[in-house]
Amino acid sequence: MFTPQSTEEDSMLAALHMRQIGFGDQGSVEVALVWSLDGSDSHSKVFTGALAPFMYSAALEAFEHFVTLDHPSAVLYISDRTFRHEIQAASASFPGLTVVDAARGSLLDLIGKAVAALDDHNRFAHHRAWRAELDRRAALPELVVATDASKGSGRRGVGVACVSGEGGYSSKSYPQADTVLVGELLAIALAFKAFPDRRLHILTDSKVALSCLAMTRSRLLDKHSGNTIAVVDIIRKRAAHREIRYSWVRGHAGHELNEIADRLAVAARRHDEARVDPSIRKEINRNILEQMNLAAQAA
Repeated sequence: MFTPQSTEEDSMLAALHMRQIGFGDQGSVEVALVWSLDGSDSHSKVFTGALAPFMYSAALEAFEHFVTLDHPSAVLYISDRTFRHEIQAASASFPGLTVVDAARGSLLDLIGKAVAALDDHNRFAHHRAWRAELDRRAALPELVVATDASKGSGRRGVGVACVSGEGGYSSKSYPQADTVLVGELLAIALAFKAFPDRRLHILTDSKVALSCLAMTRSRLLDKHSGNTIAVVDIIRKRAAHREIRYSWVRGHAGHELNEIADRLAVAARRHDEARVDPSIRKEINRNILEQMNLAAQAA
């Protein structure tokens, strides 16, 4: 694999630098491998591993990558003394490889670049995590969510609810809401807040609410009051940069999710009117959701 060469100028120079983060089972190890071929521009790669049970797993992975570079003559400096001695003890298996005890000259420059590579890796870790989270969300299937509102006759206040085909739900009362339309829009707005990580297919039995969401702002100002406009603005803000579909379903026509959303909305309104204890509210909502589970099992 490696064969001896007479001059260091023709050798590949490499530095392997380790950094421990944290301690015990929660700790981790980061390793930067930086190499330069025949004095050309350097290259780097970062490897990560758990501190336990074997703290040198990332270092071994980095060294394995170094071996695959397959240069006939190489000089390597390893910053961790224990790991360096282990590689030196096995150096007979790698002809052409010299593992040195100290970094000088160009090798010292490579150590500096390895430190910088680890710093960059940590600096942009949250960007990588966020990108991975976005990819995870994009891979999830579209979530079907039914929304509904309930308003008592002759009094202010609405109960609203949303429920997903996977069984998640949210419900809330708005004592000052004065129209069913505002309630239907508040239920849609609640769905965005309750299910923030998914592409949504929102089902509502309110054609008027869907009409409001389809209107231009100028037409909305002509046709509706301030409360309606305010809630539409909230929905549009929450829907920005998300994949959303809306569909109308006929209310009280046996659509399972719509029926559950209706019952949760009615319960939310009545709980507020009767000042029902929060623990009892949760139990009632659980019983409503069990009906959905029973229907799914029957199907």
